[in-house]
Amino acid sequence: MIKPLNKERFNPKKFKEDIISEQSKVFAFKESSTFKNFKNKINTALNKHFDQKAFEKSQKEQVKLSSGNRFDRASKKKKKLIGLLAEFALKLGFDSNARDVNKKLLRIVTIICVVLSIVVSEFVVVNDKSIDVLMTFLIFIWTLFFVGTYLLIALSVFVYLDLKMYQNVRQIEESLPDFLQLASANISAGMTVDRALWYAVRLKFGVLATEMEDVAKATIAGEDLEKALIRMGKKYDSRILKETVNLIVEGIQSGGEMAQLLSKLSANIKETQLMHKEISASVTTYAIFIGAATILAAPILFALSTQLLSIIQKIFSTIHIDNTAGYSGLFSFNFSGESIKIADFKKFALLVLVISSFFSASIISVIRKGSVREGLKTIPVFVIISILIYFAASKLFAILMGGLF
Repeated sequence: MIKPLNKERFNPKKFKEDIISEQSKVFAFKESSTFKNFKNKINTALNKHFDQKAFEKSQKEQVKLSSGNRFDRASKKKKKLIGLLAEFALKLGFDSNARDVNKKLLRIVTIICVVLSIVVSEFVVVNDKSIDVLMTFLIFIWTLFFVGTYLLIALSVFVYLDLKMYQNVRQIEESLPDFLQLASANISAGMTVDRALWYAVRLKFGVLATEMEDVAKATIAGEDLEKALIRMGKKYDSRILKETVNLIVEGIQSGGEMAQLLSKLSANIKETQLMHKEISASVTTYAIFIGAATILAAPILFALSTQLLSIIQKIFSTIHIDNTAGYSGLFSFNFSGESIKIADFKKFALLVLVISSFFSASIISVIRKGSVREGLKTIPVFVIISILIYFAASKLFAILMGGLF
């Protein structure tokens, strides 16, 4: 049986007064000098403890840096170089890492050196050479030739991957306005953003279609659409793509009108591309001047110089002057037509034409397209045309001036 509550034991008014008095005691204790001194001592001890830990950590880091700093930096640089090739390979769709890329390069170089060693060994055996000659060739192959071939192949792979990546970026930037316009129409029709982006994919978009398919697969697997888009934007070195992705992500997060946003982005990108084309057309005169000076004027002038040098040598070869007759006091005169050889001058002319063609093609590419990589295809064309014009002009001047002297 439950007993009734004894009202004399519980007094609400007294209970409230007790609580107030206890709170006032606690507040008075916090404000007292004893509590403050105790709190300061604890804080000082904690600061000393953490300062000691930080000091010990800094000492360990200094010892580590002083002992293996150079080795760590060298290994990091090596990893960065190999990792850069692997990063390009991954961006282009190859499923590989830095070690796989390095192993493949070493395997190729090793095969080349083995084949070359076998050929050299057979040559030494057939011609009855000494073992010292064989060892010299083998040491050269597996040291200098091995390192040089490895660096040359790595550089070639790097240039190829860089050009391939640049072509992909150009293709994405060209397809991006049409893709955004289709996505804007899909959102206006009532689709969600992820479905609108997915249904806007077309085969003609090429690399952009493949990347958006990867984004769609990631979102279906449970990843956020914002994270997938940001990862795609970081994958390519394109300012237009990165800014577009950032604006789309901000629009999704803020809940803005995505159809209008995508439509404006498409219009702005098209205007930017048209502006680049207008700028490229406005500087066409400078490109024509540089190209004409490189592949037309320079070869003709070098051909004329070659023919004039040949004529001068023929003239001086017919002049016979006694050196003693021209001697007067401290001065003597010596006429000779062999100061510069024709073959050496032709080599110099060809070298200058190759170098000038390379730089002129690069300058024209920078003026018109804004990047040197656009002009890599035109460099061989400039070199071949300038050399052909040089030989043709040399033959023509030889025919015209051959009968005069």
